[in-house]
Amino acid sequence: MKDSQEYILFKTIELRHSPSIEEMDNARSSWMVLGNSNKLQEGPHRSFIIQFNNNFDSISMLIHFKHLSIHNLTLYYRKKSARNRKTKKVYPQHKMNLSFENTLELLTYLSSKNYKVDWIEIRFKNGWAINNDFPNGLEFITKNTQERNLLLEKLISLSGQGPIDINTLEINETYTLHTMGSVKLKPLFF
Repeated sequence: MKDSQEYILFKTIELRHSPSIEEMDNARSSWMVLGNSNKLQEGPHRSFIIQFNNNFDSISMLIHFKHLSIHNLTLYYRKKSARNRKTKKVYPQHKMNLSFENTLELLTYLSSKNYKVDWIEIRFKNGWAINNDFPNGLEFITKNTQERNLLLEKLISLSGQGPIDINTLEINETYTLHTMGSVKLKPLFF
């Protein structure tokens, strides 16, 4: 039986190295100035990237983090264009200047507006972070490898895909997920 990628929520996953939130804040400017991107390779394996199906809005995944308090939020949005127009107007991008106590408040606000989120970075008070990853993906950063594995298992079970053995996945390798729970190394051109 052929596995239809069209109905899968998560297209690919990738385990990553990532510094802690404090290290990101303190070293961000020095990494850019020095051009030392190898520092990321030294960080613990505390993050992963999920690339979603093209028909899925990755921002809707934030509902599973509605209980977490927001430490810092960077969000760029634009007004959605009407689909029935002959000429589609492109609205300018804006930075969100409002602050929100938790993710539920943010999602409630966004649902009341006609906005399309272009880019988001949320840092939570518990030390986790969620960043946009191009295209149609999110990077989840946790405090340690154990939390990363638990969160990844939870998200995969929520997606309806079969359980996977996270310990068999290599760091910085992209894997495709299949409906029966199998995981395969993603070809270079997919």
